[in-house]
Amino acid sequence: MDGAFGSKRLIGNHAHQEDELNSRVNSNAIAKSSSILDLISSNSDQVRVFAFDIRSQPHFQGKNTLQPWASRALAVAGSDDVVMIPGNLDAEYYDWLKNLGLGPQKVFAFNRENEPALLSELIMQKADEVRAFLASIGKPLVFVPYYSADLDKQAASTIDAVFFGCDQSITLKYFDKSTFKDLCQSLGIPTVPGTILSKSSDSEDFETKLRQEILGWLKDYETLLIRGAQGSVGSSLYKVNSSNLDTEMPKMLASGESCFLIEPFLKVITSPNDQWMIGSNGEIAHLGVTCQLFSGLKHIGNVKGKPYSRRIEGLIRDYSFKIAQQMRDDGYLGILGIDYIVTDQGIFPIENNARLNGSSFAFFILDNLFGSSDYDGCWKVLRLEIEPCSFSTLREKIGSLIYQGNGNPNFVFPYEFDTLRTQGDVTILIVAEDLHHLEYVEKELLSKLEIAALN
Repeated sequence: MDGAFGSKRLIGNHAHQEDELNSRVNSNAIAKSSSILDLISSNSDQVRVFAFDIRSQPHFQGKNTLQPWASRALAVAGSDDVVMIPGNLDAEYYDWLKNLGLGPQKVFAFNRENEPALLSELIMQKADEVRAFLASIGKPLVFVPYYSADLDKQAASTIDAVFFGCDQSITLKYFDKSTFKDLCQSLGIPTVPGTILSKSSDSEDFETKLRQEILGWLKDYETLLIRGAQGSVGSSLYKVNSSNLDTEMPKMLASGESCFLIEPFLKVITSPNDQWMIGSNGEIAHLGVTCQLFSGLKHIGNVKGKPYSRRIEGLIRDYSFKIAQQMRDDGYLGILGIDYIVTDQGIFPIENNARLNGSSFAFFILDNLFGSSDYDGCWKVLRLEIEPCSFSTLREKIGSLIYQGNGNPNFVFPYEFDTLRTQGDVTILIVAEDLHHLEYVEKELLSKLEIAALN
């Protein structure tokens, strides 16, 4: 500690990586033996209640004007499950799902559009109404959140449901980038060199200290990547050099972050995401490794079908399994997605999305469609911005490319659409039997939606 600051030099422990590169591939990886829904609960006498709200994450607290993106659960849930959404149910999308034999039979919509309250808060505010709705099911409940926050746990208790999650302190231990980096080092997993700088509540000189740390690292590196410890979805991420430091400093200080990771901006060859799930019975299941897609620093999707080498994927899975074991031992439940960077200096975990990931929904959907998330083909998740429209209009634009349940192995499946009508935001899963068809379907989709080819 340095006065009021928690500043510590992290040199990056990758000295033994070459030895690990030669270790046997996938030595610790566990294949998924159950469906994702069964990993949550395989008890037919229990009903899963999905209540997804991204705003329960630490960085979004107090920023409740954001969309909760709760409707994504509709494509995830099984027929006997329940989905809770704060706004209105999109009848066009729901009917499309039901006509395909997908989605839940029961949806509880609070019909509160642009509601600042979190979904878990609405559940507690309307507890009697929610309990009456769920009582008609007559089965024990399992509450499934997006991120395991204390408010979600309280909401589960309010409706007498088992909580498929853990204490927020456990979630945050792995979600926080600074404590996650410490954990990786304690497990002997290589990390990017850098400094972690924290401020205490009574610190008035944090700006000065932060600037000094950044300038110190800029003596050795031309460009730095500054990350807020609790940022999510690309928030609190700053690419800094000597010429833009004065511009970026106010943004960092206004971010609300009290801890920053200061690291060199490495040349990244590729950025894999490795997703795992810890089930209610303690099973550690591997969902899959995908390649993340970026536009600058903005994450725009994931693709599966461009396999990494045995060396790279084996090393990643071994690192991830060590982390997942530690998380299970601490009591973590649910999905986790570990982001890596592959550089000419090594392979490093940089972030643990200890929550549902954007591409987690692809694994759920594939599981529901094919009985396995380990789909023997290719898929791609794309976040797109189009002209605002209804779901029926989107279907018309997509035409025959949309999933129809007719056995066609090449199709698109929209699943994130909460602001489609107002802002034109939609996330689409492209599924194809091989890379050639994946590229073809993507090209056709973008043409139909009048979007220029993506990088």
